[in-house]
Amino acid sequence: MTYEHLTAKQADALLNREPATIVLDLRTADEFEMYYIAHAVNLDCQSEFFERRLKRLDKSAKYLVHCQSGGRSLPALDVFKRLGFTSIAHLDGGLREWVDADFPVISNWSI
Repeated sequence: MTYEHLTAKQADALLNREPATIVLDLRTADEFEMYYIAHAVNLDCQSEFFERRLKRLDKSAKYLVHCQSGGRSLPALDVFKRLGFTSIAHLDGGLREWVDADFPVISNWSI
């Protein structure tokens, strides 16, 4: 299995071209609660339950994986590979790059 490494612009194009792509936000629940890409699923890669939750997912589905800046999600790609996932795209630069590129997020910030 190989991974696609995408910029924010490429990731946006992927989501528009393949709307069934599942966005996996690998940040903590607290980070996710502040803001996230629309329809993203939160799956904290630092949780003790990360692998157990991954095993329940459809390994043949297309996923776009990210964290805040790529530091946590990039190493997590090895877990996806070991568990047999077949189609993973990684948002290099993470949600930070997505926001910097002015792509939309769902925000729960009250300020």
